[in-house]
Amino acid sequence: MKLIRHGEVGKEKPGVLLGDGTRIDVSGFGLDYDEGFFRNGGLDSLAGWLKTNAASAPRVPASVRWGSAVCRPSKIVCIGLNFRDHANETGAQIPKEPVIFFKSTTALVGPNDNLVIPKNATQVDWEVELAVVIGKQALYVPKEKALDYVAGYVLHNDYSERAFQKDRGGQWVKGKSCDTFAPLGPFLATPDEISDPGNLKMWLKVNGQTRQSSSTANLIFGVVTVVSYLTEFMTLLPGDVISTGTPAGVGMGMKPPQYLKAGDVVELGIDGLGESRQQVVNYSPET
Repeated sequence: MKLIRHGEVGKEKPGVLLGDGTRIDVSGFGLDYDEGFFRNGGLDSLAGWLKTNAASAPRVPASVRWGSAVCRPSKIVCIGLNFRDHANETGAQIPKEPVIFFKSTTALVGPNDNLVIPKNATQVDWEVELAVVIGKQALYVPKEKALDYVAGYVLHNDYSERAFQKDRGGQWVKGKSCDTFAPLGPFLATPDEISDPGNLKMWLKVNGQTRQSSSTANLIFGVVTVVSYLTEFMTLLPGDVISTGTPAGVGMGMKPPQYLKAGDVVELGIDGLGESRQQVVNYSPET
């Protein structure tokens, strides 16, 4: 299945993307894609509901906004420097263990919503990433069981404000958590839709020019390792999002560095997980 959410900001409804590209509203199923949905076998129940109700479910017009593919999770856990070429372009050492940081859940937005440059920001950067959504509570999970805990996969742009991240002291979370810095979607693809999460092409363009082009095959620590590793240090709850890292080609790594400005357009995609597009705008009280 391909799970979507649609509608106005703060009023999103659950839906499903059919094989022919049609979006259907599954509000009649009764649950949004939150912790309770994943915890209580929502994927299997929804699949059964669709067999009876998909044909009669309301269609979602093309003009309706795409929302974040999952409802606000308990946490967004990110893996830093997880591509060798990205570590090299930033001047960082190749990590011996996964580098972990958090991203605020209030950064979540729809896949095609505007990216808002925060107040006082000067170095807003892009990062195409494969994100993993957890399907059941996980603690001390061995690698051979890790994929049993995965509900699905989703496209994520892990936007960063490098000056906030690098120059303001403390942890990276300052540069990762601004509003609109986590467009997620267009859909969550369940594992049956993705034959090999470790071999997916990924790309990102800024104003039509390719900046990132790689594959999840180049991850230092793959999905299995990351899921298992995180559960050594924390309980992962159903619906939690893990963003697995970005390849080379970020603005910070260019010579000279190039960062986003109002009017820019960022487009990105991962094979099997669709594409997203963000228009860059400056912060104002109305955004």
